[in-house]
Amino acid sequence: MTAIKPTIYLIKDHIKDPKQIFKKDRRLFSKEQDGVSVYYTVSRNNTPDWANYLNEAFKMSTTPFKNSSSQAVLIVKVDDRLLAIPLGSGIHLMDLTKTDYNFGLKTALNCIPKSEIRQVDTTTPEINSQKTKKQASTGSTPEEFGINKQKDILRGITGKLPKDHPLGESMDGKDSLRLVKGIVGLLKLKSLCTETLKHYLSDNYKQDYPWIDNIAMIRDKSLVNELVKQLARNLKMAKFENMLFTPPEYYELIFDCNGFVFSTGDRSRLNKKDSFEMPDMLDWKNSIGDARKEITPENIDSYKVNLVKDNGTNRNWPIQRCLSWETEYKGNKYILSEGSWYAVAPDFFSLVNQFYSERILDPHDMPTPTKTKIKESDYNSALSMSRKSRFLFDLGHTTAKSKSVGKDGNEVCDVYDIDTHTFFHVKMGKSSSSISHLFRQGAFSGQILTQDEAIRKEFLKHLVDYGCKADVLPEPYNPHQYEIVFALVIGKTQKKDIPFFSKVSFRDTVNNGLGLMGYTCKIAYVVGP
Repeated sequence: MTAIKPTIYLIKDHIKDPKQIFKKDRRLFSKEQDGVSVYYTVSRNNTPDWANYLNEAFKMSTTPFKNSSSQAVLIVKVDDRLLAIPLGSGIHLMDLTKTDYNFGLKTALNCIPKSEIRQVDTTTPEINSQKTKKQASTGSTPEEFGINKQKDILRGITGKLPKDHPLGESMDGKDSLRLVKGIVGLLKLKSLCTETLKHYLSDNYKQDYPWIDNIAMIRDKSLVNELVKQLARNLKMAKFENMLFTPPEYYELIFDCNGFVFSTGDRSRLNKKDSFEMPDMLDWKNSIGDARKEITPENIDSYKVNLVKDNGTNRNWPIQRCLSWETEYKGNKYILSEGSWYAVAPDFFSLVNQFYSERILDPHDMPTPTKTKIKESDYNSALSMSRKSRFLFDLGHTTAKSKSVGKDGNEVCDVYDIDTHTFFHVKMGKSSSSISHLFRQGAFSGQILTQDEAIRKEFLKHLVDYGCKADVLPEPYNPHQYEIVFALVIGKTQKKDIPFFSKVSFRDTVNNGLGLMGYTCKIAYVVGP
């Protein structure tokens, strides 16, 4: 008998009628056998666009290049829940907003031992959200994969299962669950789905992956509804603070497509709309125009992001599946990442905030900007001139362009104070992207100064050229004697605060980098006029 290796999706628990799973514009046929239903379309031959290209270029027939896409979806009911197994191109029949995101991930976490991970997909829910995929040749742990337990959200995991596990030898879990185990017959498929749901509902993951709950998926429907209301309101008003467009697919796919196209549910043709290779929120706003003002919690899923191919087919997701956003509700912190809502654990939230608040520096000896709009290089120049012991190293300023170090021409800092042994790193404003850049800059500088004597000699030469004594940077270099100040120059109406995940990044920069080396790290807010 023929076997299949199923990819399984779990349907949201409020959906009881299988017909609600499918896109409305599909003509479907169905059959039922042994408690399992199949929904399918009739396949038709078509000519791919590239075959027409060959015909035009070489005057050859397109007949040898006819193809068809077969589409079917098996529906299995287990304990009042529906599970869907697409076959062929059956995934294109399904409305994926009706599925439980992260079903496969949680199931895999409950099944794969901590030391048997072979691949991980992570995303960092900051405004400069990053997606990362890593693979190992042998079973590895989260630590060996370099997962940052403070700020990485695990989006997918692949690994080997224990011997004689009922779900097979290995699995891959993301939104769906992919199994290597071949299944023969409908009764065995139904039994497999029953076993899969049982593992999904388990909490075994807390033994090997307890840190997952620092940022935990929200299951409370009423809370999700309130957060969706906030999201719809912010999109309607074009309030994009702490919000970034982050498609759930890797950007490499756009090279096989015509780009991302935004739609609003008005059924207008996608090929008449502008496409974007790597869009941002302003592109979304400009593309949909006044339709933005009609967005509500009830219709938000009709606002789609489409990845369109040359032949007119496309993959699409609701806009909230393509956003990274950080918000608060009733004093708690929440994260939207790839369509799923996460709650930041209160104790983790308190721990991060306490760490941050203990390191805020009173900037009494840093000058106030002379005007509301001032260039970073001009402020750094003023900071360097505020004390005789301070020297300018901002490569963006004309007088300090030659003060780089290393073959790559890196910047040591913006300003260095020889009396207090302080490295100042400065950014104007407090957008999450600039803050992240600020922390990376400080971490890199601290590391190369600690590890590379040649870099320190270059830095010392620049200080001597400024008129400092040759012993101003004593050897052996001891990071415990130095302080790193991350300074944010803000307007008088701005709060002296940064997004929560920027605080997480700061804590991570200190605890897993600069602090381990011995540096003291502070954050300072310089308020403009």
